[in-house]
Amino acid sequence: MQAPELSVHEHTYHRFMLAVKWFAAHLAVAIVLLTLWFATPVGFWGALLVAAIVWGVIVFAMNHGLNHSSEPHLSEHPDDIPRHA
Repeated sequence: MQAPELSVHEHTYHRFMLAVKWFAAHLAVAIVLLTLWFATPVGFWGALLVAAIVWGVIVFAMNHGLNHSSEPHLSEHPDDIPRHA
């Protein structure tokens, strides 16, 4: 059994890493959209279509493995986080 502080830290770290992954996903879609819109002859609608496809791939990847922590012992359930009294 781990100390409660360490367990809370692990869960906080896991959530932070998940937030960083989602931020990176949003940033990637924004870069794709703006690059295709302004730096190629594709135009707005073509850029939006490609950005939507990229977003769909990212969401699929996040829902099928990328959202999990690299530490197998961390639980995915927020109710399992020990709270201080």
